[in-house]
Amino acid sequence: MVDLQPILESLTKSNRPKLGFVLRAPNGISQTGQKLGVFSGSFNPPTVAHVRICEQAQRQLRLHEILLLLAIVNVDKTQFDFSLQERAEMMLAVAQERSDWSVALCSHGRFVEKAKAVAEAYPEGTEVWFIVGHDTLVRIFEPRFYLDMPMHQALEHFFGLARLAVFPRGSADEKAIREFLSRDEVKPFADRIVVLPNEPALLWVSSTLVRQKLKQGEPVTELVPPSVLKFLRSPKSAANKNRNGG
Repeated sequence: MVDLQPILESLTKSNRPKLGFVLRAPNGISQTGQKLGVFSGSFNPPTVAHVRICEQAQRQLRLHEILLLLAIVNVDKTQFDFSLQERAEMMLAVAQERSDWSVALCSHGRFVEKAKAVAEAYPEGTEVWFIVGHDTLVRIFEPRFYLDMPMHQALEHFFGLARLAVFPRGSADEKAIREFLSRDEVKPFADRIVVLPNEPALLWVSSTLVRQKLKQGEPVTELVPPSVLKFLRSPKSAANKNRNGG
């Protein structure tokens, strides 16, 4: 079991956005000018869609490293079936199968804050791509997340540090994403956003679907990576506790 306590203590004491690495990729970014893909999520639990989206982005954008990022505070969710410890361990299990994937926790939850933390943790000149689904793209442009600052100002700061690679999710296809990019509040940043195609079979795969199936005692073999499935079958996992009434 990975000991998160020193990382959490460091992050909770930090007033500025900060990363705490659970795993640094052995063959990750080592010099300026390389490309980093950041996939930030709640990983509750990680799914095959998470993995395939990262793999596709890495291939199409020629990313030198993928960073799986989990914020210790979440601006949009407060309840999780799996603990922070469990989610970090599942992320670690996925990343350890690859030599150029890292795992980190972040002290802050908004994308502009995550981008600041990433910029401080990697060499100057690293090209940062946040990998998101359509649903996350929409949330990034929601005013309710910027009550303490002008949204346009925060977005200018974010897009000064990073770009977005967006994948279709659910019923939102590539056309729907491009229509969203034409909105007045989004248009100024559209040149920093690319739309990448998703596999049809992955459009509806989500952590929510996995949790529903687990609670109903249905198989999730096709929905999660083998390393995560192994974790979910562990007697100590939340999935088994829920299934057995624990």
